[in-house]
Amino acid sequence: MLAPIKHLLSNYRIVLASGSPRRQELVRMLGLNAELCPSTFEENLNLSDFGEFSAYIEATALGKAEEVFSRLQHESTGDEKQLIVIAADTMVTLGDEIYGKPKDSSDAVRMLTNLSGTCNRVFTGVVLKHSNGVRKFTDTADVHFGHLTQEQIKSYVDSGDPLDKAGAYGVQGPGGALIPRIDGDFYCVMGLPLHRLCCELNKLLLEDLVK
Repeated sequence: MLAPIKHLLSNYRIVLASGSPRRQELVRMLGLNAELCPSTFEENLNLSDFGEFSAYIEATALGKAEEVFSRLQHESTGDEKQLIVIAADTMVTLGDEIYGKPKDSSDAVRMLTNLSGTCNRVFTGVVLKHSNGVRKFTDTADVHFGHLTQEQIKSYVDSGDPLDKAGAYGVQGPGGALIPRIDGDFYCVMGLPLHRLCCELNKLLLEDLVK
């Protein structure tokens, strides 16, 4: 997917505004030599200020990207590479309710009990911040959960896997066994929709080439 811009990538300093090992793994899968720089942006935006989930999550990703971009653009790296910061934010929704990271094991049990036998929607907002402006998009996927017993839920929570994940589950680990079907990009659920990200990177770098 990045073949059309492979020869251009060395001209850019690409930074992932995240400390997520899952997103780091996905970026490496693409062959991008991206630095990791977790954002200090305080994720406390008020959902009621936004008309749609997508606008809310893109605003959060934008805050992360802008904080890192502002911090790094003043650094002296000894070269003249253009800076591109990639930031993402993922949330799980069931109806009108947002399921963030569980506060503790009991909260994880509550979330998974509610998700059992239902279809939840995952939103991942992505922002590419660069010297010529911003590109942003939101991808969604519908995740169908099987009917879970309390024993299954407790066993999964006791594994520790769901405690640092939005919605109290992850598709790339043991939580994947709870999910019979995903409608949409698997990597959107994992935290970084790879196809759409590659499309946007291609557009960005090729547009820069003709400027």
